[in-house]
Amino acid sequence: MRGDLSAPVLAIIVTIGIIAAGLVLLAWFWWFAPQAGKTGTLQILGQPSVVCSDDTGTVYISVKNVGNTVVNIPVNGSIVVGTESFNISKVDGETVQGTKVKIDPGDSKIIEASGTCVASWGKAVDGFILTDAGTYATSFTVIRIS
Repeated sequence: MRGDLSAPVLAIIVTIGIIAAGLVLLAWFWWFAPQAGKTGTLQILGQPSVVCSDDTGTVYISVKNVGNTVVNIPVNGSIVVGTESFNISKVDGETVQGTKVKIDPGDSKIIEASGTCVASWGKAVDGFILTDAGTYATSFTVIRIS
């Protein structure tokens, strides 16, 4: 048929629609997806332990930031063993300066924290670490020194 343009017009409309959908998807990943990918994730290395001497205790825990943004751990009360809060006193063997421990992406830290041991704790006790990237549950091995 002479003058029938429906097939070429339809092909142009479909092509424009596919290009528009692709641009919308590209804009989504460009503007919104990078924020979703920026997370700090703490990984607990080895077996955390709490060394108890009478009623005082020291927590030893090794952590690594496997995310892609900084993780901050408050110095006071951020490590909880059983129902007791422990305050961070040293990081990598050095006395803590400031109100938080900053762990950059890819960095590992050995954290020491002081608090009170409970006589009823067995050989292991559950606990967690509070950070600005979330709460991380773990189990602590209890070591008693007479």
